[in-house]
Amino acid sequence: MNAKYLRVLALAIVLVMPVFFLLVFQPLGKIPRPKAPPKRYAIGIKESVDEKGQKVIDSIYRVIPNYKFQTQSGDSLELDSLRGNIYIADFFFATCPGICPKLSNSLERVQQGFIRDKNFKIVSFSVDPAKDSVQALRAYAERHNAVPGKWYFLRGAKQDIFDLAKTGFSLTAKDDEDGGPEAFIHSEKLVLVDQAGNVRGYYSGVDSNRVNQLMGDVVLLLKETEDGFSFDKKNTKAK
Repeated sequence: MNAKYLRVLALAIVLVMPVFFLLVFQPLGKIPRPKAPPKRYAIGIKESVDEKGQKVIDSIYRVIPNYKFQTQSGDSLELDSLRGNIYIADFFFATCPGICPKLSNSLERVQQGFIRDKNFKIVSFSVDPAKDSVQALRAYAERHNAVPGKWYFLRGAKQDIFDLAKTGFSLTAKDDEDGGPEAFIHSEKLVLVDQAGNVRGYYSGVDSNRVNQLMGDVVLLLKETEDGFSFDKKNTKAK
C-alpha cells in the first residue's frame, strides 16, 4: 500500500467519520422532525402579553369565509361547521370529461387513507349547480364511494361558488366563454385547510406524487391535534 493511497484513505476517514458519529450518536430527540406546512395569507398582526409580561406579536391569517351550501344528501352544510376538522377542498362538476374524474379518483384514495379519522373531511364544490342537482351529486358521490359525513359534494348559487374559490381559496373558477364540453374553468388543485380554517397548502390532484405529499401533510396536521390517528388503507368503514 503506497503512501499516496494511505493519504487518500486518511482524508476520506477524516471527512466521513464526523458525519457517521453525528448520524449514529446524535440523540433522537434532537433530530429535526417534519413539520406541517405553514399557514398562508397573513393579513395583519396582533399584539398580546404573555405570562412573563413580554409582548408577543402574532400574525393574523385569512380564513375560509362561511357559506351555506346543499349537500348530496339534500341537507345543508355551513363551512364554519368544519372548524375543528382538517379538510381538503376541490372544485369540479359532475359532467366534466377532463380532469374532474382524475381529481375525484385521487380524493377517493385520500378518503380511504383517512377513513377512520373523525377529524378529517373532504369537500367538493360544484361549479355547475344548474346541472349538478342533489340527485346528480348523490350519483356522482356513489360512483366514487364517498362516505356520507366524510366527503361532501356541495352545490349553491354559482356566483357564491366562484366568489368562494377566488376570495377564500385563491383559486380560479369561472364560466368558459368558449363553451364546449369543458363549460367551466376551474383549478386542478386540492387545497389543504386546517382546523382553524387556514389554507395550509396546494397540491395537484392529477399528480400522484403530489397527492402522496398531501396525505403526508394531513398526517402531520393530525399529529398536531390528535393523540392518535390512523393511516389505514384497508377496505374499512368509518366508525
